[in-house]
Amino acid sequence: MALEKIARNIPASLWSEASEKLVEVILNSPNASRMPSDLAKTILYYWQRDQLATEVGLHRLLEASMILEPEKTVSLMEELGLTEIVTMLKETSRQ
Repeated sequence: MALEKIARNIPASLWSEASEKLVEVILNSPNASRMPSDLAKTILYYWQRDQLATEVGLHRLLEASMILEPEKTVSLMEELGLTEIVTMLKETSRQ
């Protein structure tokens, strides 16, 4: 399942918290060299416009965090109580 569809299933009430935590995962990752530069630029673009806590911002953050730290991303979604999202992410990572 595409990460865009997964991001769409995150409740709007959790967008802010999810985006903050995903940014932490991304910034603290020792795997930063794995992130494509275009994706990093896109995230910076949304950050500059204060749009990381939107559906499209979450899509890009999920994309980056799944590249850099897939296990931590799944754990984060579990912490937020998003079991449906966890299932979708696990399915995506198997493909």
